[in-house]
Amino acid sequence: MSIFRGYNLERHRDDYVLILYVNTNSVEISSELGEIIKKNSQDLKEYVQKIIEDKFPNIKISSAKIMLGTMLLATIPLGMDALGTKAKASITTSQQIPEFYTVKSGDTIWKISQTFGVSIDKIKSLNDLKTDTIYVGQTLRLREEIKEALTYYDTYTVKSGDTLWKIAQSFGISVSQLKTLNNMTTDTIYPGQILKVKENIVYGSFYTVKSGDTLWKIAQSFMVSVDEIKRLNNLTTDIINVGQRLFIPEKNVEEVKPPTITPTPVYEWPAVTYVVQPGDTVYSVAKKFNTTVDNILRYNYMSPDDWLDAGDKIAISGYAPRVYTVTPGEATYPSTRGKIVDWFLEGQYIIKRGDIFTIVDVQTGKQFKVKMMGGYNHSDVEPLTVEDTEVMRSLFGTWQWNPRPVVIYKDGMNIAASLSGMPHSAQTITNNGVTGHFDLYLKNSLPHSQDTSNEYVEAHYRNINTAAGL
Repeated sequence: MSIFRGYNLERHRDDYVLILYVNTNSVEISSELGEIIKKNSQDLKEYVQKIIEDKFPNIKISSAKIMLGTMLLATIPLGMDALGTKAKASITTSQQIPEFYTVKSGDTIWKISQTFGVSIDKIKSLNDLKTDTIYVGQTLRLREEIKEALTYYDTYTVKSGDTLWKIAQSFGISVSQLKTLNNMTTDTIYPGQILKVKENIVYGSFYTVKSGDTLWKIAQSFMVSVDEIKRLNNLTTDIINVGQRLFIPEKNVEEVKPPTITPTPVYEWPAVTYVVQPGDTVYSVAKKFNTTVDNILRYNYMSPDDWLDAGDKIAISGYAPRVYTVTPGEATYPSTRGKIVDWFLEGQYIIKRGDIFTIVDVQTGKQFKVKMMGGYNHSDVEPLTVEDTEVMRSLFGTWQWNPRPVVIYKDGMNIAASLSGMPHSAQTITNNGVTGHFDLYLKNSLPHSQDTSNEYVEAHYRNINTAAGL
């Protein structure tokens, strides 16, 4: 176990201060650190330098602070000793060769290379030049940049009713990570408090503004956006001053992807449809209508391992109705808010028999996994494991039909839904600690039985709106 449980990098003008937080979970480790400080501060300095060599080889760190909770144990000045081997090597170069040079009248690449002792090939490589042609006013890079790291945070303002657990779940992190980000030792929070929820580290370099520079010109030179430069340097206007140092992120070289083709919604059934009868298969239906299995699967958004349920209405001569409200991959983590998705027009094609996905309780943020057992008018689901059943049981207290607003998280999509808490009828998972399955409704889902009360269905619909934040 490490002596330190976490760290922060704080920018101080041209360099950084490294904040190291002692791991208070281990008495042995805390005692070990105390002995190092007491015995020889040089040992601690070497220990910190090793951390910097391993984790921050390209960053200039002027000092390190050792923290136990909110108490400062030691401050260690570092200076040049704090630079990793890559940064030290780069500094020797930077003392001899400027990072950038602006082309003047009469300059050639050969003349510039001779002046600064940089080969022509190196200059061309650093600036992506295919020929020796340069022009007056052009900014040329003469050496590799010394990468700097800028740390900034995404934040969240605490609202009434929030808990650390609920906030952590909303942003896909643990309570422990949330507390570490905010140097918290208790779970106490209050409305209006601003919490860090994500640490972002951007690598780049510093640029010193020269006469005639504008943000647009600088952005074009480095192939980044003006907005990105303004955001990372806390600029509220486009005004910059000669001599001002700006942090410039390294450009992102992304793979060029083909444009995403949004499927065309289908709102009406085709001319020929069919209601599945007991014993029907995709093959038998295709044969009945003198069409192909591929057409039946394609028109009904089915995969080869899907099968038909008696009572299903399927499309024969064209596509079944479908809309596209959500897109796979649009969300990176489960949320307590989801999009409203119509069960018959979209949901049944997203959530299919055998699928395993995450359920997020809107009121508490608790999560558990379920498997879809089946269902036509709505989704019938089972908790995946005993642990998932226990989470679900804790939400309802006792098993009951009264449903709760939830969000389905599947394939990077958050979908507003409603889940009842009464296990009933058939099951396919026998070792999850509960007998039966549960009703999961999306927009316009219907009960399987005509005897189901309207009050029960309406409760589901209200929950779906709640889960969507309506």
